[in-house]
Parts: sequence; C-alpha cells; structure tokens
Amino acid sequence: MTNTKETSIFESAVFPLLSDSDDARFWQTVLDDLEQEFSLLDIDQCKDFDIFLQIGACSHWLRPHQTRLTAAGGFAFPVGYLGGDFCRAGLPEFDWFVLFHRNKSKGGWLESEQFFGKRRLVCRVVLPTRTSRHNQAVVNVLWTPGTPNQPKQKAKLFYAYRKIADEWKQVAAGEL
Repeated sequence: MTNTKETSIFESAVFPLLSDSDDARFWQTVLDDLEQEFSLLDIDQCKDFDIFLQIGACSHWLRPHQTRLTAAGGFAFPVGYLGGDFCRAGLPEFDWFVLFHRNKSKGGWLESEQFFGKRRLVCRVVLPTRTSRHNQAVVNVLWTPGTPNQPKQKAKLFYAYRKIADEWKQVAAGEL
C-alpha cells in the first residue's frame, strides 16, 4: 500500500465487491489509514513470518443492550456473531473478503487465494456495509497471533470514523 501500484491492487480486488450502499470514499479512507499503520509496524523487517491482510465486509454486527464505545461521542461496539455466543468477544463475520500476503523478497502486497506457511501473522480487517446511509462507522481489526512488532501478543483494535463535511475522518482508535 505504499505506492500507486499497490493501492491499485487493493482497489482492483476490493472495490468491485462493494455494493451501491457502500461508500467507496469510506473504503479508500480506511485503506489509506491502514497504509499509515503498516508503515509504523515496519512489516518488511519481519522476515520470520508470512504476513497476511484479510480485508472484507460485514453486514450483521452485534449490538446487544446498546453496547457502545464511548470514544469521540460514541459508536456501536464493533463485534459480531462469529464464535462469541452473542457477547463482546464475537468477531464480525465476513459477507465477503479478499486475502493478500506480503511478498518477503520484493516487498509489496499480492492477492492470495489461501493462507500458507507455518509461521504467519494475519491482520483481519472488517468494515461495515451500508456506509453510504450512515455518517459514522467502526472498523474491527484483529492481529493474530500478534503484530509484526509483537508476534506473540494478539491485538484487538478499532478505528472509528465520522463523515464530516461529506468527508470520512478517523476520529478515534484504540484497543478493544
């Protein structure tokens, strides 16, 4: 995601899967923010692991008893029904996703049909659908078994966005 060629790889794989109710500007903003996050992690220096980015959409988020994130004025808590038995531990379930892996020898991202390698780090990024109808959205990010900087420590993160003056802006981020 660090150059035009890489961005076009993500756009060409992800954007055709968006529906009319998904705001492509939101998706582009999230991809740009992920680029910044990945540059801070110094992924290319992590030679011991195969690194994957699994990015996709979820249309059924869990919101029991109005559970909320209080950051930046409040957002729906970004969890879903996958493996959590209707609690905050559940992951948002993908409606669809695209898988990429980091090319160790040349750098850059390549689309992948499946996971491979015995030692891998996976960044699972789930964006909500129907973003053209809403003025706020939360992205769920899970690094397993950990991040390139801390490969043994799982990272559960959120990124909260608001549409301000018709432009998506990240207004909060943190650990879940």
